[in-house]
Amino acid sequence: MTSTNAAPSTIDYAWHAHVTVPGEGRAFAHGTVTVPISFCWDRVTREVAAWLRSQGSTVQLTDIHLILAPRA
Repeated sequence: MTSTNAAPSTIDYAWHAHVTVPGEGRAFAHGTVTVPISFCWDRVTREVAAWLRSQGSTVQLTDIHLILAPRA
Protein backbone atom coordinates (compact mmCIF):
# COMPACT_ATOMS: atom_id res chain seq x y z
CA MET A 1 0.00 0.00 0.00
CA THR A 2 1.31 3.45 -0.89
CA SER A 3 0.53 6.38 1.37
CA THR A 4 0.03 9.83 -0.14
CA ASN A 5 0.02 11.46 3.29
CA ALA A 6 3.76 11.26 3.89
CA ALA A 7 5.17 14.21 5.78
CA PRO A 8 7.38 16.44 3.65
CA SER A 9 11.10 16.35 4.39
CA THR A 10 11.64 19.99 3.38
CA ILE A 11 10.00 23.33 4.07
CA ASP A 12 9.94 26.55 2.06
CA TYR A 13 10.57 30.05 3.35
CA ALA A 14 10.24 33.37 1.60
CA TRP A 15 12.84 35.85 2.79
CA HIS A 16 13.70 39.50 2.38
CA ALA A 17 16.68 41.49 3.59
CA HIS A 18 18.38 44.85 3.42
CA VAL A 19 21.93 44.28 2.20
CA THR A 20 24.93 46.38 1.25
CA VAL A 21 26.25 45.83 -2.26
CA PRO A 22 29.85 46.96 -2.84
CA GLY A 23 29.92 49.98 -5.13
CA GLU A 24 26.13 50.31 -5.04
CA GLY A 25 25.16 50.93 -1.41
CA ARG A 26 22.08 49.59 0.35
CA ALA A 27 19.65 47.38 -1.54
CA PHE A 28 16.56 45.26 -0.91
CA ALA A 29 16.93 41.56 -1.68
CA HIS A 30 14.32 38.81 -1.60
CA GLY A 31 13.88 35.21 -2.58
CA THR A 32 12.83 31.77 -1.45
CA VAL A 33 14.76 28.96 0.12
CA THR A 34 13.94 25.28 0.60
CA VAL A 35 15.60 23.62 3.58
CA PRO A 36 15.29 20.38 5.54
CA ILE A 37 12.34 20.52 7.90
CA SER A 38 14.75 19.89 10.79
CA PHE A 39 16.46 23.30 10.33
CA CYS A 40 15.58 25.78 13.07
CA TRP A 41 14.70 29.40 12.27
CA ASP A 42 18.24 30.58 13.15
CA ARG A 43 19.82 27.98 10.87
CA VAL A 44 17.66 29.08 7.96
CA THR A 45 18.62 32.71 8.59
CA ARG A 46 22.32 31.76 8.64
CA GLU A 47 21.92 29.81 5.38
CA VAL A 48 20.32 32.83 3.67
CA ALA A 49 23.07 35.11 5.04
CA ALA A 50 25.78 32.75 3.78
CA TRP A 51 24.25 32.74 0.32
CA LEU A 52 23.92 36.54 0.22
CA ARG A 53 27.54 36.89 1.33
CA SER A 54 28.67 34.43 -1.34
CA GLN A 55 27.03 36.76 -3.87
CA GLY A 56 29.18 39.65 -2.63
CA SER A 57 26.68 41.37 -0.36
CA THR A 58 27.19 42.42 3.23
CA VAL A 59 24.28 41.53 5.50
CA GLN A 60 23.55 41.31 9.21
CA LEU A 61 21.45 38.42 10.52
CA THR A 62 19.02 40.92 12.07
CA ASP A 63 18.36 42.38 8.59
CA ILE A 64 16.97 39.08 7.26
CA HIS A 65 13.28 38.33 7.69
CA LEU A 66 11.73 34.91 7.05
CA ILE A 67 8.14 34.02 6.21
CA LEU A 68 6.84 30.46 5.92
CA ALA A 69 5.91 29.95 2.28
CA PRO A 70 2.96 27.58 1.86
CA ARG A 71 3.17 25.06 -0.93
CA ALA A 72 0.40 25.01 -3.49
